[in-house]
Amino acid sequence: MASFNVDELLSEEWAQIEQTIGARPQLTGDALTMRGQYKALAEQMNALSPATPNVSVVDERITEHVTVRIYKPIDKKDALPVGVYFHGGGFCCGDLDSEDPFCRSLVERHHCVIVSVEYRLAPEHKAPAQTEDAIAAWNWSIRNASLLGGDCSRYFTIGQSAGGNLALATAHLLIDQGRRLEIKGVAALVPLAVHPKNVPQPHGSSHRSYQECAHGPVNTANAMATFLESVEAKEDDPGVFVLLSRHLDLFPPTYIAVCEIDPLRDDGIIMGQVLQEAGYVASKAISMRSPEKK
Repeated sequence: MASFNVDELLSEEWAQIEQTIGARPQLTGDALTMRGQYKALAEQMNALSPATPNVSVVDERITEHVTVRIYKPIDKKDALPVGVYFHGGGFCCGDLDSEDPFCRSLVERHHCVIVSVEYRLAPEHKAPAQTEDAIAAWNWSIRNASLLGGDCSRYFTIGQSAGGNLALATAHLLIDQGRRLEIKGVAALVPLAVHPKNVPQPHGSSHRSYQECAHGPVNTANAMATFLESVEAKEDDPGVFVLLSRHLDLFPPTYIAVCEIDPLRDDGIIMGQVLQEAGYVASKAISMRSPEKK
């Protein structure tokens, strides 16, 4: 097996960032400490994002625990696809602001409606609070299609990292509830798909990214261990670790993107392989160089 050298794989742009600041930015400490670090990193990156004058944005409290941010094109006329979006952050970090520019860009580029979900975070709220909030947001979005200007025949889930997990988990739970026809697609970007201590065979030997990318930029193996300990999800729960789902042959069209330098790399790769083996062709894209923001 070829050696895996993180420094050799970094993009020139990211290597320059590390050289400029004199360090490799990484999430460290306990979950609440990392939450502060994550927020600061998101604010720094978001400050560089362009304005989006053609997108309207409204926040709506939909349950006692859940607030959503609704993004629409200002020039919207016809009913549009609706993406229910879940931010990343290891179930412990992130909020409606952390990936706000990305949600705006989705609306501008793809002329859709995005409903971004501020779900409850660990360690204050243990699993299954996050998936409960994800389903609550999905249910609200379906019920309020006319308010959103959405086309009920084109609803999908989308998210990054822990949010990619929730995008997959929502699909699993809808299928489990006999509601498969509601969801037309999933976009899971660098998703958590399986607990690293419970990777099913024959995939255990190919799940190496927690070791190979243990000390990569931003997200690390230690950070992931802290996140998983904080959320306290059961290792064998398919409602969280969707690689274990018995419904994979029923999944809607699924797009999976992975980052080569990330502990979650092999979660996405294996998830795509298993979906294909289950009889459904999943699209995969691999970012070969730059690390991604959790």
